[in-house]
Amino acid sequence: MTAEPRKRLDHEQVLVAAERLVDRLGWPHLTMSELARELGVAVPSLYRHVKNLDALLGELQNRTISRLGTKLNRAAMGRSAEAGIRALAATLREFAREHPNRYDLAMRRAIDRDGFASASIGAAAALDAIVRSYGIDDPPLETQVSTFAALHGVIVLENSGFFPSVIDADVVYAQVLDQVVDLLASAVLDEVRAG
Repeated sequence: MTAEPRKRLDHEQVLVAAERLVDRLGWPHLTMSELARELGVAVPSLYRHVKNLDALLGELQNRTISRLGTKLNRAAMGRSAEAGIRALAATLREFAREHPNRYDLAMRRAIDRDGFASASIGAAAALDAIVRSYGIDDPPLETQVSTFAALHGVIVLENSGFFPSVIDADVVYAQVLDQVVDLLASAVLDEVRAG
């Protein structure tokens, strides 16, 4: 009886296995030893595919923000103003609920700054397009960051288990989203008054 030939490991397999571990354990618990165990290989063989743990985490972070950007762009497609921001908010929360640990990693300080800047273009473009669709010609970066921060704040609190059982996170998110809609509408009025 001959032994089954060992399957060749490739970069994508390493990333997918790392994502599984992050989903299961959280990104702070991802180690090269844990990843090697998950893949059934010796630790040194991983270094043919990734430079080190930081490089791996950076790639996972960039990969996650890029995927989120793709989803946000799809949600924004054909929508504008209030309908658009509500679609983005729903997509953002859905993604964070499906992949809470990856979302957490994606929202940390950039590990690979250049890679992160490139990977986040899609997400930033989706938000920028919706904010501009309100009629704000040159939206200040602070307006976009405020919009995102408000929604992100609720998501982080929800994912961390902050809300007691007597508080309905859906209601909190809906109320914050209403405030975001009002913020963007008032930004339009401010621009009209200034013009």
